[in-house]
Amino acid sequence: MQINSPSYLTGIERSGIGKDGVFCGDYVSLVRNSTSRLVGDMTRSALGVHVSSQLTAESLNHGKLTKGQLSEWLYTAFYLLDRCCLPLMGLAAKQTTQIEQLKSEKIRDQEKIIQLQNQLIEKKEEEIKVVKDTVVSELKSYSSVVQESCSAALAPQKIVSAVKQVNQDVDRSRNVIVFGVDEDQNEKPEEKITAILDKLDEKPQISGCVRIGQLKPGRVRPLKFRVRNQDTVYQILRKATILRNLEDCRKVFISPDRTIEERVSRRKLVDQLREKRVADPNNNYVIRKGEIVCVEKT
Repeated sequence: MQINSPSYLTGIERSGIGKDGVFCGDYVSLVRNSTSRLVGDMTRSALGVHVSSQLTAESLNHGKLTKGQLSEWLYTAFYLLDRCCLPLMGLAAKQTTQIEQLKSEKIRDQEKIIQLQNQLIEKKEEEIKVVKDTVVSELKSYSSVVQESCSAALAPQKIVSAVKQVNQDVDRSRNVIVFGVDEDQNEKPEEKITAILDKLDEKPQISGCVRIGQLKPGRVRPLKFRVRNQDTVYQILRKATILRNLEDCRKVFISPDRTIEERVSRRKLVDQLREKRVADPNNNYVIRKGEIVCVEKT
């Protein structure tokens, strides 16, 4: 059989595959195409062969093939093997060696990293131990001081006194004190307090209406009463300034039920307020939230 086919190596020879020891995807495609044409022609020329995997020397040993055709196939196979496959395999082997070297270097780098991490962990553990020992030492010192302080601070008498003080503060927060209300011998305090609250348009539920302090000639004792909650106290105190504009209540003054310490502090604050108003009569000074502030005149 005569195979009329162009040279299998035309494209490969023009590309110079293998001469520079460099192979790329295009080179591989050229070699694959040349090999495919070669094997295809040999398969079609062999006796009793339908696929390339069935090719043998015997299947190609028959009189229909010419020496020229066999020489062409032999040269092509030699060229592909010597100029393409062997250099490519050598390059692959070299790259495999380089890859193994890179792997070894990577392993060594990882070992160094692990070593440094272990050193860092050891350093951190040492620092933590120092801090821990310091904290334990300080806590022991603090604990001894606290125990000594608590043994005195938590004495039964002091606990009872503290609880009593808290209860008094809670009870006092619902009390209201009214100053400047005339005192009569047979008076009914509740009626006088109700009358004043009516002027403020307030009608809360009140209890415990009494005069407080010792009865002395020429001295009007203040009235004290209790409401249900602190919000009501705040509402009454907020409206108390209305009494200043009423002819029969100009001397009446309403305040919260303060402790002795709070009354002393309030008295000092009121004295400061008077001095402020005398020194600067053009501005309007009032007491708000325990401080003297200047507000616009209304």
